[in-house]
Amino acid sequence: MSFKKIITLLLSLLMVISLAACSGGGQGGGGGESETKYKTTFTYAVGGEPTYMDPAKCGDSVTAEIHNEIWYPLFYLTETGAVDNGDCIEWSVDDAGLVYTFKLDPNAKWSDGVPITADQYVYGIKRCIGYGFDEVGYLTMITNYILNAEKHVGEAVADMNDVGVKAVDDFTLEITLNAKCPFFVSLLPTQVFAALRPEIAPEKDSEWSSTPGYPTTGAFVPTKIDSASEYILEKNPNFAHADKVVVETMIAKIMPSMEASQMAFQTGEIDYDTSAGTDVVNNPALKDAVRINGNINYYMNLNCYTGPEALKNRDVRRAIQLGIDRSAFVTALDAGDIFYELYGFVPVGLPDWDGSDFRTNADKEHKLVYTDKEEAKKLMEGAGFNENNRLQLTYYYNQNAMHDTVSAVIKEQLKDIYIDVTLKTAELRTFFDDRSYGRYDMARNAFSADYMDPWNYMELMAIYNDPEGRTFFGDETYDKILFESMDLEGQARFEKLHEAEQYAIETQCFNCPLFGYGDASLEKPGTTGVITNPQANHIFWYVKCPE
Repeated sequence: MSFKKIITLLLSLLMVISLAACSGGGQGGGGGESETKYKTTFTYAVGGEPTYMDPAKCGDSVTAEIHNEIWYPLFYLTETGAVDNGDCIEWSVDDAGLVYTFKLDPNAKWSDGVPITADQYVYGIKRCIGYGFDEVGYLTMITNYILNAEKHVGEAVADMNDVGVKAVDDFTLEITLNAKCPFFVSLLPTQVFAALRPEIAPEKDSEWSSTPGYPTTGAFVPTKIDSASEYILEKNPNFAHADKVVVETMIAKIMPSMEASQMAFQTGEIDYDTSAGTDVVNNPALKDAVRINGNINYYMNLNCYTGPEALKNRDVRRAIQLGIDRSAFVTALDAGDIFYELYGFVPVGLPDWDGSDFRTNADKEHKLVYTDKEEAKKLMEGAGFNENNRLQLTYYYNQNAMHDTVSAVIKEQLKDIYIDVTLKTAELRTFFDDRSYGRYDMARNAFSADYMDPWNYMELMAIYNDPEGRTFFGDETYDKILFESMDLEGQARFEKLHEAEQYAIETQCFNCPLFGYGDASLEKPGTTGVITNPQANHIFWYVKCPE
């Protein structure tokens, strides 16, 4: 036999031996050595201090990052913005588009083994109504649409017999609207539609949600609550899909500093950073870990009615819009394609009537805002301002690296059009409260989609959207245009939404769009099962993170 044949034979034998080893030794082998092993403890960072885990009070993205893990919704949003079934397994609507019927999963249970029933959804919704607008940030999701809900705000649940929500039987929920709403089901992933039990969540009381161990409907139950440090969540064995949940213990680390959370990710202290900061895209060491999600607009609130006299002048507000070069934000933030110049209020990513992009279509017609510093100066001069009589305004925001950068650009840009900007900061909760009550001249704002319809953004500027009368922008004409869209369908409806946006941004200049972006997260390579969505938050029920 030739030397070449001997070598070939030896190689063949080695291959056979190697294949036998990889197969785990036939029927008697364990076979686990080549399989991926996943962590049973998963740790992630959230970008600030959460508030109550009471579904009625969860109104911010930070709190939602924990809330999502412990409450099971009727529906949830997928990565594309589509609505997927949660506890609701099927639904229908009557021919008039007013009465919705939802069939619930009869096998779904609370963590203490109690079935999740339709009457619990009725209580949860009515409890939100009773809590009132000051306490429930998303209450308008109920009062704007459900029959007779608004007239019972602040009342006891027992007195809400004519509110359009009822339990037909244990596992059939019926909701009646006050008017047709083509996107109503898209609202139902919102926390205010969660099931609750009165013995767990009394009316107008949220302190129970600060004490660990209360029963939940979601994949996890909180066993430690420290809003300044961490939440520890343990797997709920009675969760409707517990067989798909790999993680036994989930730890949510409270990390307001993006720099600190990035470092914790790199050292392995955390497996996922939900609010990593956009600078991570420029870090070569993190490029394989970056995930981008969300459809977010970033803009300045301009206090048109209770702010400085100058801001009551539409021409001054228009000058602010035209006096800013939006490319300066994209350059300063320096994060690749994450940021883009925004020329209207609705960001890129929301569908138009035919499935094309709402923002792109609007910009083809004409940009609602753009840069024209000379025109901005003329408008300011017409309002009585010039180099010798400069307008003094304050820009209010909560601090982090991104917001600091944006505020510096705003200050520099507006100097060119006779406006001197003083920067004012506050911690997150104080800032949110002050902004809600109009205690600002100009204020930072941003919004990520709760559901994939332009109405979700457009209603933010409507007077009706704040029944407490805290009106700092918007007018009745805008509301009229907006509500006319509800009586239309298809292309006609979306044309009306484009008209409303043009009136609010170009005609009345209620706010100043700056840029759009997606939110950056850091995910340990090899991780699967994370549900992200246009809200730019996460659901970790089915996460699998390699050891």
